Amino acid sequence: MSDNTKTSTTYAAQTTKINNGNVAVKQITVKKPLPEIIFPLKSKPINNFDQRFGANYNWTKNNNQTGFGTVREKGIRKHAARDLYTKPYTEIVAICDGTVLRVAEFYCKTNQITVKHKTKSGRQFIIRYGEVDPKSIKVKEGEFVKQGTVLAKTGFLQDKETKKPKVVKNGTIIYMLHFEYYSNVGELNLKKPLTDKSRLPFQRREDLLDPLEILIEGYRNTFGSEPK
Repeated sequence: MSDNTKTSTTYAAQTTKINNGNVAVKQITVKKPLPEIIFPLKSKPINNFDQRFGANYNWTKNNNQTGFGTVREKGIRKHAARDLYTKPYTEIVAICDGTVLRVAEFYCKTNQITVKHKTKSGRQFIIRYGEVDPKSIKVKEGEFVKQGTVLAKTGFLQDKETKKPKVVKNGTIIYMLHFEYYSNVGELNLKKPLTDKSRLPFQRREDLLDPLEILIEGYRNTFGSEPK
């Protein structure tokens, strides 16, 4: 089946009255097109507007440390992603079909999974799923993944020496998905590394973009509502 005809299957009951007054029930199959993009989590982030940490750490806003472009390391760099806070070890899924380009270490004893994605309409881009739990990774470099494939689970940042959690809010250790988005400018590969410390202020390569729009698209398709 080609990308343009991918569907999901749902079922509905069709009732028909027959002459003696009885009702015949028949199950019918209804094909619905899969969405272009889904959210990278199966459940809403706990820093969603209507969740526990939504008031102070709303992932859709730029007025807190989870937002894109917020200051890091006392102004040395800016945040290159949006952070989705989760319950411990929440499953991370592929937002659409793609190929795993890299699985590697990331910040503070977490890992990253970089995927080259292509939607059924032909949109192409790279997503770096960062700060994942190293022991939970389920994919390998070069592997093709379908939309919704579980890639790994969310992890938490640890101090390299003490191994204590680095992000704790109101007594809660914060697990998260650090979600980076790279456009289709240039080649969709890692010949140019995504991290480039010479490029200020984000220390990322030139096709880095704010992932807010694509996250909202996925949120809408997964949860059937708009984040605030």
